Amino acid sequence: MSRGEREWRVEPDALVTRGASGHERRYPWRNIVSVRLCHEPTRAKPWRYVFELQPKHERKIEIDNGHFLGGGKFEDRSATYTPFVRAALAQLAVENPKVQALIGETPKRYFFLLLLALIGLCMLAFALVAVRTPLDALPFANLVKLGVILLMLPLFWGWVIRAMPRGVPLDAIPERALPPSS
Repeated sequence: MSRGEREWRVEPDALVTRGASGHERRYPWRNIVSVRLCHEPTRAKPWRYVFELQPKHERKIEIDNGHFLGGGKFEDRSATYTPFVRAALAQLAVENPKVQALIGETPKRYFFLLLLALIGLCMLAFALVAVRTPLDALPFANLVKLGVILLMLPLFWGWVIRAMPRGVPLDAIPERALPPSS
């Protein structure tokens, strides 16, 4: 918990933060090696969007559109968050054009979610084969079950491909990566 509000500014040469004590810290744009934008809701902040920047040889910077008011209450500051993120991305594109933005999950988290989804698909297919149903009395029941399993596979792989984390150029950030405008 901080003693006061933290301010973030986009300047031509760096991302600047000022704490409640007045101490300023600068993160030069040329030192930013990766950017990630995603919708990461929590129970208290279902509208939460996150902007992550990874400077070279430093801790990851995570900025979200929520402001802590106290006692589990948060204020949605999307109205100022979205222009701030767009300005930071524009400045980063000028100073460090090789950087791309990752939209969505991190590759490591995506791998574990994919593994869980694959286990779930296998369990569903096994349950379909192993559990007795009234359909089993029919002579073609096994073919119907096999057909259902085969129909699940393209749906599963379609989800896998759509959910895959991808890098996008900083000037082509999709609307889903930022809070909807109200």
